[in-house]
Amino acid sequence: MRRILKENVAAGMKLAQAIYGLNGQVVLGSGVELTDSHIARLIDMDITYIYIEPDEQQLIDPNDKEAQAAKAEIINAAYQALDEVEVGKYVDTKATKEKVIELLTECCMHKQIQPLFVEMRKCNDYLFKHAVSGYFFAMMMGMSGELTGTRLKELGLGALLRDVGMVSIPREIINKPGNLTPAEMSEVKRHAEAGFEILRQNPDISLVSANCALQHHERYDSSGYPRGIGQDQIHEFAQITAITDVYSSMTANTPYRKALSVYNTLAIIQKTGSTYFHPDMVNSLVANVAVFPVGATVRLNNRYTGMIKGYADETKTKPIVTVVADDQGHRISEKVIIDVSVNPNRFIIEVS
Repeated sequence: MRRILKENVAAGMKLAQAIYGLNGQVVLGSGVELTDSHIARLIDMDITYIYIEPDEQQLIDPNDKEAQAAKAEIINAAYQALDEVEVGKYVDTKATKEKVIELLTECCMHKQIQPLFVEMRKCNDYLFKHAVSGYFFAMMMGMSGELTGTRLKELGLGALLRDVGMVSIPREIINKPGNLTPAEMSEVKRHAEAGFEILRQNPDISLVSANCALQHHERYDSSGYPRGIGQDQIHEFAQITAITDVYSSMTANTPYRKALSVYNTLAIIQKTGSTYFHPDMVNSLVANVAVFPVGATVRLNNRYTGMIKGYADETKTKPIVTVVADDQGHRISEKVIIDVSVNPNRFIIEVS
């Protein structure tokens, strides 16, 4: 089904969801083909959107060579971006990558969505790659949380298009080397609200997905932007989008900054505790991008070597490590729990 603004309704469209009055009674039932009199009644009602059955005309024409070529380029660019995503050793990404490409291919078939991907690719080479990377990790978290169907699609599309508002920011600011001025940074921050406006007016994109663009720079402690909201005021999908946006940024190479390793990035994110992200989101990210198998050899940030013996939590994000050698290779025996929230100065930097 498709969501459209009330003012864009036309006769002949078929309702995908029933419309209810203030008393809870059905005003127009699901499956009703709208007439001019129906539309006149809708205009007088206090509603913003309605949901209609999809129209095949909203899909790109199989004979439209330009649109088909754009679709192929987008999918190819996505494959290249997925080749560069960074996860820990022993993490299987095959199923997530397949789902990512499946949903992206579906979205590329929509006339109202494909142009957004095209504009993002035109805007900046890094922008689309970063979009796909964050989308991949959001899908990974969503799938592990047993999201399926429409809800998984809403999360994925919201994460993928979270930075679409950047297309409205002057190119000289987006592509500027070095630090931005305060005025330029304020302009960049405008992309969250700009992206929300772009997405909420798109009939093929839900408000849930649009809110991922609006809220992905909000933080759990209310220190983010654009509205400075926090905790449960931030939609669950926007919280997922926010933490995966940060992770994908930190683990990616850019012209101005070298990528951090998976484990260094996770340690930094874990140290934030409940400041920037909900603790459950932090645990879910770690559980998805890092696997610490019992028996695996690890190197700690103090260059000591250890072996994983078990876990101090059910999510297996706090491994119990027996340290077997110091930074000089001398044998020792010390059992430690790797929990950055308790001991922020000791964490795993390598798993072998």
